[in-house]
Amino acid sequence: MEKSIRNYLDELNTAVLLLDNSLKIKYLNSSAQSILDTSLKASKNKELRELFFEESENFDNFLSSLNNKRDFAKADALLFIKGGKKLLCDYHIQSFSDKLIGEGFIFEIINKHYSHEIRERLRFQANQEVTSAFIRGLAHEIKNPLSGIRGAAQLLSQKLPQEHLNEYTDIIISQTDRLTSLVNNILGPNRKPTFELQNIHIPLENVINLLHQSLSESGIDLIKDYDPSIPEISIDIYLLEQSILNLVNNAKESLEEGEVFSPEIRIVTRVLHQEFLGQTQHKAVCRISVTDNGPGIPKDLKDSLFFPMISSKDTGSGLGLSITQGIISQHKGIIEYESEPGKTEFSILIPIEHQINDQELRRANV
Repeated sequence: MEKSIRNYLDELNTAVLLLDNSLKIKYLNSSAQSILDTSLKASKNKELRELFFEESENFDNFLSSLNNKRDFAKADALLFIKGGKKLLCDYHIQSFSDKLIGEGFIFEIINKHYSHEIRERLRFQANQEVTSAFIRGLAHEIKNPLSGIRGAAQLLSQKLPQEHLNEYTDIIISQTDRLTSLVNNILGPNRKPTFELQNIHIPLENVINLLHQSLSESGIDLIKDYDPSIPEISIDIYLLEQSILNLVNNAKESLEEGEVFSPEIRIVTRVLHQEFLGQTQHKAVCRISVTDNGPGIPKDLKDSLFFPMISSKDTGSGLGLSITQGIISQHKGIIEYESEPGKTEFSILIPIEHQINDQELRRANV
């Protein structure tokens, strides 16, 4: 296929597949690779039903239309994709004949689940931003009187007539220090991020090396599934390590408390194409997923999970996920999750297309 045609198809937001007359894959654009969770190399020359399928009755009608060279369209179709995923969509298929490409069929898929997902993401982000702004403002207001209380206790300790009374002022000072530390944790990292182009797998490996012994002692298997094609990304490696560490530690504690048989944590990296982060669609996004096979997140916590002081653990501070979300926001990314008994997956999504352009410019200037 000519490069210009391929570039045009990859710019489309809808998923497009080119099939030959035997319904084998000739090409699929970036959007199709993303929503079908496959690559061109892995899917080329495969039969269509190896990528997804419908109920047999619908597929028979579909094949009948194609055999008679009729266009076929369906609204609100439910396609079953590998890994047990489902895709709500509209699709349309029609035959084509072209001197350059040959003969076959064009299969177009419009992901309807995507628009619903975007609305949910925006609603969730708006709620989080309002709540975070309120909590940060409150935390700043609390810090001022704490400093006053500590200073007053120090002055009082110098004027007490009996030395044994100092133990009471010491308690006041230690407790105000404890509250100040808690407020600082709510406010998150106390320095601005320093961004540098880095291999995204460096902070992941640093976290894995740090927790290797602890995971081994708990009998937890760690499985890595990295995408080596991910380009260098502009990140603050220290802050990203902290966010990944929070997610892996949460997964570890969930597995330990749930007393899971054959516990495992899976860390996966992938490139997604034509992905929405908020209201902005990005050509390329890096996804880092941390998945465990623990008991899942209680339903009553799902809508408030990223709020400070919210935790499903008896001993948890409820600050880890709030801090992680703040770090990922600094990277212009988002964090999302899916949870059910037996599988909880947290995913960090960071845009990477501008980093790709930066690298290309640097090579051009060499």
